[in-house]
Amino acid sequence: MKKIRIRKDLANPIKTYERSASSYWFDDIDTDFTYKVGHRKQIDYTKLAAAQRAIGNFVNIVTGKQIPVKFQNNDESYTDGKSVTIGSKIEDKNFDPAVGLALHEGSHIAFTNFNLLDGCFIGSSFHSYIAMRGGDPDMDMREDDIMKVKDLFNWVEDRRIDYHVYTNAPGYRKYYEAMYTKYFHSKIVDKALKSDEKTDEDWDSYMFRIINLTNTNRRLDALEVLSNVWSIIDLKNISRLKSSEDALNVAIEVYKVVSQQIKDAALQKQQDRVDRITGKKPKPKSDCNSSSSCSNPNSDSTKGDINDGQSKSAPKQEELSIREQERLEKQINKQKDFLAGEPKKIGRLTKKDNAIVRSIKESGTESVSVNTGHEGGAIYNVDCIVIKKMTHAVMCHMDSVFDSYRLQTGQEPHSYYGPSHGVQEGILLGKQLGKKLQLRNEKRSLKSTRLNAGKIDRRLISELGFQNASVFHRIVTDRYKNFFIHISIDASGSMSGSRFQNAIKSAVAIAQAASMTTGIRVQISLRGTSSFNGSIEKTVTVYAYDSAKDKMSKIKKYFPYLRTFGCTPEGLAFKSFLPYIKQDAKGDECIFINYSDGAPSSVSGCAWGYNGISFTKKVVNEMKELGINVLSYFIDGNNGNGYACDYFKQMYGQTAEFIDTCNLTQISKSMNRKFLEISETV
Repeated sequence: MKKIRIRKDLANPIKTYERSASSYWFDDIDTDFTYKVGHRKQIDYTKLAAAQRAIGNFVNIVTGKQIPVKFQNNDESYTDGKSVTIGSKIEDKNFDPAVGLALHEGSHIAFTNFNLLDGCFIGSSFHSYIAMRGGDPDMDMREDDIMKVKDLFNWVEDRRIDYHVYTNAPGYRKYYEAMYTKYFHSKIVDKALKSDEKTDEDWDSYMFRIINLTNTNRRLDALEVLSNVWSIIDLKNISRLKSSEDALNVAIEVYKVVSQQIKDAALQKQQDRVDRITGKKPKPKSDCNSSSSCSNPNSDSTKGDINDGQSKSAPKQEELSIREQERLEKQINKQKDFLAGEPKKIGRLTKKDNAIVRSIKESGTESVSVNTGHEGGAIYNVDCIVIKKMTHAVMCHMDSVFDSYRLQTGQEPHSYYGPSHGVQEGILLGKQLGKKLQLRNEKRSLKSTRLNAGKIDRRLISELGFQNASVFHRIVTDRYKNFFIHISIDASGSMSGSRFQNAIKSAVAIAQAASMTTGIRVQISLRGTSSFNGSIEKTVTVYAYDSAKDKMSKIKKYFPYLRTFGCTPEGLAFKSFLPYIKQDAKGDECIFINYSDGAPSSVSGCAWGYNGISFTKKVVNEMKELGINVLSYFIDGNNGNGYACDYFKQMYGQTAEFIDTCNLTQISKSMNRKFLEISETV
């Protein structure tokens, strides 16, 4: 890996970078947010939501605040002071600058005093502010003059904020360097700085030269008092500015110096014109300007700063052509937009697309890469979708997985595809089971006395005087272990009807019973395959319920709108959410319950020769090696006969049981026995 050189300050940012900054955070960062369907490009909502979530996390880490990050649409394009807005086209080379811009804008929200701005840049209020800080109260401050000060403030404040983040969060430096490269270090700006372009004593020239003071091609001799401006801003010591007010004071000082010089230059120009008319010889120019300290680049007050990083001694570049001047103006406008907090961001989402991406992000949906095998040294990874939280929004937007239309319109769930009856029956069954499990809430203690070690029994203290040392006691308490149960339901198309109803009934019964006792956490997930917006078919797992986060009311409200979808991914799905199971279990006794009615199918992208049965068996064995108790139930009406049953035995081994769809209550009974047989002594 090529080493990356990092600057210690933002006065001379690096112009190039070798690879994506995010590649250092994520090995599998994927910024390809579209895919082709025929000749059309479609949005990959999952990847786009993942990028939005990642950028949001970066902003929150840097700022220490929960600042929302959203994609721009037709109604929202710029940061509103409360949230950060980004463009949707952030693929490849645009990704790092987009992250840098998000960090920049988020930092302003966290560290810039917007109340100060609102109070100062309003007519008479601004005049008062200047007068209080030693400025001339009689300064003719028109609206455009106030805007000039505001532009200067924006630039100084940017340097203050960026330096703060740059030095305190070094892991994010490359994002800032990418942002500076995009907005401030183009070739046309480099050439213009070296030339005599923008060297007239006017605001346009000064703002161009000031805005680009971070460029190593700066020429402090290009304008009369630019060296003074350099000294006032003092980029090397920008950390001395601790607040927005400090930045504003610096901006005012720069404005006073520059505005006075422009006035003096205009008067001198007028006087020179009069002298030419009258034939009077002009006075020789002084080495020092009239407004402030000497502007001679070799003066003692500025020598060290001026010679640091500028290319004064370099030969002058050729003048810009008309076409280059046009390019320069476009770049300057881009810089001005940046200063105004209105940088152009590429890519807008429609309201519908934005809502979909937002729902996916809020649901914690992730794309997990699963290695399906090797061929010729190549690794064949398949992207599997894991929806960590089933929200109302995500259910409404994923009609290939949920009964979205009926949920949106408030209609009754489908009588065949929807498991309404299974939910109702499961709750009733669970309440009966829950009453039997109340035993788990009870502790049984046994106290042993007259021991030689333990805690002193106060009732036996009096016997110490009779040389009796057996005055200790110990209390042994039996209690049940905490259980973590993950129930995974095969939601493939073949499960439609009574099979899906009964699987939901059994899962809901366990969830209901667990809600009535202590020490049992239950998760319910559904797995299948689906195509999002016309993409290739992918494995999808939906976390429909988690007792640690959800109430039983969620099951009552939303489970009737569940439906079967796609094929049977089995091992692919298990592998995709296996890390989450161990993470969520947190050391508790872990039980994995699987409901299925068939053999696994293949998914697009798997290695050639992929065998779903052997792959599933491998993943199940991996679960067992991790200490997960695997219980698999085959839902079929053939009493465990047929080739599908044989495949089931191969995959799940001794844990496989064959269940009559009309008699799933036996699962609840077996779980009850499991709870009661395992205890721990404390």
